[in-house]
Amino acid sequence: MLGAAGLAALLIPVSGSTDSAADLMARVDGLLLTGGGDVAPERYAAQRGPEASGIDARRDAVEIELVRLACRRGLPILAVCRGIQLLNVALGGTLMQDLPTSDPPRPGHMVRQSWNGAAHQISVEPGTLLYRLLGPEATVNSLHHQAVETVAPGLRVAARAPDGVIEALEDRGTRFVVGLQWHPEMLGSDHASFAVFQQFAAAIAEAVSPAVR
Repeated sequence: MLGAAGLAALLIPVSGSTDSAADLMARVDGLLLTGGGDVAPERYAAQRGPEASGIDARRDAVEIELVRLACRRGLPILAVCRGIQLLNVALGGTLMQDLPTSDPPRPGHMVRQSWNGAAHQISVEPGTLLYRLLGPEATVNSLHHQAVETVAPGLRVAARAPDGVIEALEDRGTRFVVGLQWHPEMLGSDHASFAVFQQFAAAIAEAVSPAVR
């Protein structure tokens, strides 16, 4: 999807040190945070529950540092699935650790059979960048058991699922910082979500050449 949007990717290993990741960050013009396991609850001052899975403390540390470095440099950020959760935690927010066992329970967000198709609808908030790109509603896939709870300072909710689960976050200002709870890369370039990748590419181009409009 990055290639289709005109971007080239540089993989930053999350198994190394934060210093080596910081060195690689100096070579990039934007940051894409991808899917994966749960963010450690200790990162947002919560006790780890029994449903926690796939936690990688080193990955958490490296990616949180990458978010901070990207924000410091004003780089565009696109965060997908685990990415939106990591982004929110890195900037001071919290997560719901397990949607099916939350209060109230919110099942139906881990729909593996529809990984590349429609799982549920989302409602997009008017006045957001996402509203301009997707319109008031969209249908997305859903492959997560955690979600944003308390939104980090500086971010705002851009979309929700029918049960109220936060499906997208944006920066409150003018920076391109967008988090999506679904996996747009699995839906293909014909899906409305591809516009988010295109806007990510446009934000990077503008950041590299501010004089170009």
